[in-house]
Amino acid sequence: MNYTPMLQVAMDYISLPKALAMAVLVAPEVDIIEIGTPLCKAAGIEAVRAMKEICPDKLILADLKTPDVGALEAALAFDAGADMMTVIGGAALSTVEQALAVARKRGKEMLMELTGVRDILPRAVEWRRIGVDRIVYHREWDAQSAGREWTEADKDIIRKLIDMGYKVTVTGGMTIDLLPFFADLPVSVLICGRGIREASDPRAAARQMRLALADLWSKSSAGVLSPRPTSAVSSLAELAAKAIRWGVSEMGLSLVVDGRECHGCDSHRRLCLGTQTDIQCPNNLRSDDVVRGLAQSVGANGAFGRISDSAFFLDPAQLGELSRNRVIDLLTATGTTLRQLGCSVDTNAGIKAANQVLGIS
Repeated sequence: MNYTPMLQVAMDYISLPKALAMAVLVAPEVDIIEIGTPLCKAAGIEAVRAMKEICPDKLILADLKTPDVGALEAALAFDAGADMMTVIGGAALSTVEQALAVARKRGKEMLMELTGVRDILPRAVEWRRIGVDRIVYHREWDAQSAGREWTEADKDIIRKLIDMGYKVTVTGGMTIDLLPFFADLPVSVLICGRGIREASDPRAAARQMRLALADLWSKSSAGVLSPRPTSAVSSLAELAAKAIRWGVSEMGLSLVVDGRECHGCDSHRRLCLGTQTDIQCPNNLRSDDVVRGLAQSVGANGAFGRISDSAFFLDPAQLGELSRNRVIDLLTATGTTLRQLGCSVDTNAGIKAANQVLGIS
């Protein structure tokens, strides 16, 4: 099965009327419309609201590059109609956690923006541990002006981020001529700004970019879906995630997402994004204690981790050699750990529900 990276157009204006006019022009040819950081600062959060009103069928990204007060700025963006927002890579981990929690509660997306981050991979390990799964690899505007070129070292980092389970957005001077350089990578989104906005015919330029993406990735091994990123998850990983969600619910645990508003695990509108299930710690337990107990029986392999002081996650897609039995093992280990910490959970009921989902008799 092949896929094509989504095309995002960056509205790096400081004039909202100009941005809205350009958006209407190119919207039919793009997937995501970005309210660039300069526009967010110049026109405020109303730029997001206005863009969503004129392009309601497009994903809207507010490139806030939030440095602090993560929950507040995420709520501002989503209340205004954004589908996605960004947090700057230099932000404190608590800021990232708070913005991510709001995004999950709303069924939206939060992306880490790597502008200025030097120790990318160590930081990415931290973000992945708390559940971040989208990241923007950015060749900055000023760096481009200073002559910085894309290199194989950039591709190596992007590839490692994808292998960690990230859906990677790539941006920085993107042109049609540059696309072949990235065509062997299963990137999620490619951003084009000036290459579209400053073209003599912006809509035609966007169309050419979109067609080039489809052509290049259909010919590349990168166009074959990987089981790691959420947007390209295997059917077994999706089934495993559903089994975990049903299982922990039958065990008597509560998910972080309020299931009353969810359309169900078989719907594309489900609130639990991807394969990760976020779980509230019962009986005022600390998530660090739960994670420590899981590490003793499962091993620290990314299939579980801390979200906040009071919540942890299970992600069966990160088990490596994914199988139905390993999903049950993860669920069993969770029940055993919680019982050892003094919680009364019905592990047998959880396993029975998971087995039903997985088709194990």
